[in-house]
Amino acid sequence: MTNEIFLAKTFAGFENLLQNELKKIGAKNSIPLNRSVQFEGDFNLLYKVNYYSRFASRVLWQVKSFNFDSNEVFYKEVKSFPAEKYLSRSGTFAVSCTASESIFKTPLFAALVTKDAICDRFRDLYDERPDVDKENPEVQFHVHIHKNSAILYLDSSGESLHKRGYKVSGHPASLNEITAAAMVALSGWDGSCDLIDPMCGGATILIEAAMQALNIPAGYYREKFGFFKWLNFDRYTWKKMMNESVIHDDIPIDLYGYDCSPRFLGMAKANVEKARLEDFILLHKRDMRTVKPQRTPAVLIFNPPYGERLEMEDNNVFYKEIGDALKNNFPQCKAFLISSDINALKHIGLKTCFRQNMFNGPLECKYYGYDLFSGKFGQPLITNH
Repeated sequence: MTNEIFLAKTFAGFENLLQNELKKIGAKNSIPLNRSVQFEGDFNLLYKVNYYSRFASRVLWQVKSFNFDSNEVFYKEVKSFPAEKYLSRSGTFAVSCTASESIFKTPLFAALVTKDAICDRFRDLYDERPDVDKENPEVQFHVHIHKNSAILYLDSSGESLHKRGYKVSGHPASLNEITAAAMVALSGWDGSCDLIDPMCGGATILIEAAMQALNIPAGYYREKFGFFKWLNFDRYTWKKMMNESVIHDDIPIDLYGYDCSPRFLGMAKANVEKARLEDFILLHKRDMRTVKPQRTPAVLIFNPPYGERLEMEDNNVFYKEIGDALKNNFPQCKAFLISSDINALKHIGLKTCFRQNMFNGPLECKYYGYDLFSGKFGQPLITNH
């Protein structure tokens, strides 16, 4: 079986995480790029990456690449692509485009030429054409243009893969699921000790951690993927691949979530129940400053409010209180937190053992880790990956 070329998109800073994950799923010849990883494999790998990847936001399948020196040549090349193999004449489609240093004045114009070429091919073949639906297309095409070269992709994911399918209600400062999964992975937590989120909000970190510990695929709760609507969708292969996943029945540790807001705790409870993880994630109403671990060592991973979408009276004072609580209440533990408030982070007052830049949606954030000791020194509990 010949290798196909795919492109998995992700957020800045997660390229290495994604590349390592893709290799485990079965990808060959992976190359990290800017906010993406190109890789190769058979067509069935497209299904597997969509279903298993925790760090990919979408997966594109490269179906054609070509050079062009005019609008006319570009149009002819796109028109020669057999779109009818994937899109029905009564179906719907959309085209998105990125372009740099191109003869096209705007990416929008290149997208329009692509749309016209696809429609004209259908008219020539069937004397009818599919409709454009930008909101919910059955087939999504993407064109990447750089100078005089173009790559035509089919978007296999549909909605972004961060939309796992377990969220019932949205927290006002909700953490992106891919970012939460990356926070868990980068912490080095491997399910061998308790995990605590002392400001759990909608419980995204806890659910992503439980999914990793129980080996629940990232796409387990999703009801649909983009390729479901393709004419060449192989339902038997898809079902067989899903049935091959091995989900653990139990784990020897607990995950604890705390929040001082009954409203947010209600959101967390709804999400945890939707994910059917109530046996593993224990939720309690409590102020972070009074939380203590049930057992040590434990790992804390959390997303404190940082004033962008949740109004805080004084971030600096609040972050100092976080630092004091970590120091006093969590000896022999390790803590990781994400924030976009760089100034407030300085008031944590603890020495970092881990630092990484990352994004939570459009917000540029810092992700810091701290070794917490009862004395003045000690040994790190978990080796950073």
